[in-house]
Amino acid sequence: MIGFMMIGELAARTGLSVRTLRFYADAEVLPAQGRTTAGYRLFGPEAVARARLIRTLRELGVGLDDIREVLGAETSLDEVAARHVQALDAQIRVLRLQRAVLRAFIGSTDPEELRRMTDLTNMTDEQRRRIVEEYLDAVFGDSPSAVADRMAMGAPELPEDPTPEQVVAWVEIAELLRDPDFIATSRRMAQRARAEGPEPDVAQFDVGKAVGELAGPAARAGVDPAAPEARTIVERLEALGPTPPEDRTRVADRIEAFTDRRVGRYWTLVGVINGWEPSQAPDDIVDAWEWYSRALRAHA
Repeated sequence: MIGFMMIGELAARTGLSVRTLRFYADAEVLPAQGRTTAGYRLFGPEAVARARLIRTLRELGVGLDDIREVLGAETSLDEVAARHVQALDAQIRVLRLQRAVLRAFIGSTDPEELRRMTDLTNMTDEQRRRIVEEYLDAVFGDSPSAVADRMAMGAPELPEDPTPEQVVAWVEIAELLRDPDFIATSRRMAQRARAEGPEPDVAQFDVGKAVGELAGPAARAGVDPAAPEARTIVERLEALGPTPPEDRTRVADRIEAFTDRRVGRYWTLVGVINGWEPSQAPDDIVDAWEWYSRALRAHA
């Protein structure tokens, strides 16, 4: 047949092997236009460009089914490219997560830790959000809560290319929010807050800031909460709010009820994952409030 070529000539003109061209022909993405009397395939001139396009698409990872649709005019090359970009984006994100998990695991000898990290990081964004939502449902239910709103707005969002530190932080958050004891403690806090209202001063910004500025240094310096110096700090803090001295034990009770280092740890971990600028260390804040609580009791 004039203008037609056998598979060997097509291989020479495209740079593809005879074996590869035969595979494409068998897959019906490079159909022959006929056969010789001896049964060898014959290809038309357009087979050169077609074979080169198939090779390019295959090198980009496009599957034969998509290639068949493009060449059969069932879909456009642009549509196939867009679909493939989405698939590649998903694959890249998985690979980045896997890389971060392995980097985070380096130095550890606990296979169970690797399994936990892999299971939790392989979740979808929706599945990860659901962990936070289930915690909020278990703690706050349908009752309105500023704390619940803040946690929902500041939910941790693992980035597409996480660092090992972000992976470790996410695993710790997930385990914390599914810890039955933490859920029960958080529920008791929420119930007490609903019953007692926005009091006491622990919830007020000015007093909270002052506790950090006055009680914080005293706690770090190891000042005895029963010392006269501590009484002076208590009185200065009381001057900022409506709490009379006779209510010091009640205030101490409430501070202790709402002081849990795990809450501070949660926000530290959220900051790591969400890339927030670090602020005052939560442990320092808890230390200040715990010292203030002991000072209140000592001078009640």
